[in-house]
Amino acid sequence: MNGNTVYWVWLSMALGAAARVDEILGSFSTPKEIYESGTTDKIISGVFSKKQIEKLEATPIKNAYAAIEICKKNGWKIYTLEDSAYPDMLRHLPDRPLVLYVDGDISYLNSSVAIGVVGTRKPSYESVEIAHRICAGMSAMNAVIVSGGALGIDSAAHEGALQSGGKTICVMGCGLGCGYLRENENLRRRISKSGALVTEYPPLMGVTRYSFPERNRIISGMSMGVLVVEAGEKSGSLITARNANEQGRDVFAIPGSILSSAYTGVNRLIRDGAMVVTCAQDILYGYSMVYPERINLGVKIPEMTSDDFSRQIKLTFVGEKEETKVIKIKKESSSGLDPDSAAVYEVFKNEPLHADEICAMTGIPAPRVLSALMILEMNNLIEATEGKCYQIV
Repeated sequence: MNGNTVYWVWLSMALGAAARVDEILGSFSTPKEIYESGTTDKIISGVFSKKQIEKLEATPIKNAYAAIEICKKNGWKIYTLEDSAYPDMLRHLPDRPLVLYVDGDISYLNSSVAIGVVGTRKPSYESVEIAHRICAGMSAMNAVIVSGGALGIDSAAHEGALQSGGKTICVMGCGLGCGYLRENENLRRRISKSGALVTEYPPLMGVTRYSFPERNRIISGMSMGVLVVEAGEKSGSLITARNANEQGRDVFAIPGSILSSAYTGVNRLIRDGAMVVTCAQDILYGYSMVYPERINLGVKIPEMTSDDFSRQIKLTFVGEKEETKVIKIKKESSSGLDPDSAAVYEVFKNEPLHADEICAMTGIPAPRVLSALMILEMNNLIEATEGKCYQIV
């Protein structure tokens, strides 16, 4: 970090994630200049919207200092566009992150071939094995695997890379230190030791309804190509594939049955020009021609053991034992509830939900969600379980 870091952090906080920053950075020499400019200067520049000016002037610099202090205490790194370790693949995107918070090491990224891997959170057993095997192969050949740390295909991708002793990067849709998705806490810890957790969100920031689509552009933007494994017609993975196309990245897809809606998305990607993949070499062969010093196609690909597969199934199908569960019927009780409580109650099905998940699903700020949960508990409509999770009574 240098003396300008605090101003980069402040500007990132004020503009928010995924802001288009080309004109802004072209009109001001440094973030400090923006911080020190008056309202009139910002208006005259013509590069800020009225809402952005309001947020710039309402965001105190002390918030940036606080974020930096949290990172220092936890050993997390902060990279800005001024830092040489900032990923080159991201640097020229119009909506590039101004700041990346990193738990781990990304110093190798600019001299590597990175491949993004995305797919459904509830894949078939076969897709789990495919994702794991292909990512283990690519990792053994020195490629860096980039994914989002979610259950399902993301976890299989990270696990495959870790099994090969390679590098993998988890791009998070929340801040470092956030308690979201505790099921994968151990996986994230292992990733941070042999790769990195990366996010553009300030430390401890929770998820929102926008954070996962916003982080998807980083997964694709950080990568030379993106592999999609099992995606239905409305899968969020297709957002990442679309980002990859717009960013000029290669798109790869694993074909699936035309009789299953679970593969509608990937099959349409193939129809529209995505490259069909059956093995790791299908993805890396072209890159090995361009970057022979980065990719080694001649290595032996490690086999997936029964223990590896068992761990993958556990990560992928957490809590999915419906035949042994008592199915709870939601009460018809939204009448009489305030709008927040009614909206929160609406998202409950038969599975427990974490408070952060509810925030993301409803778009309601955390304090109001917690208040709504309290009201629903008082009305005997939900009950608290372990780890700030709730379920219907």
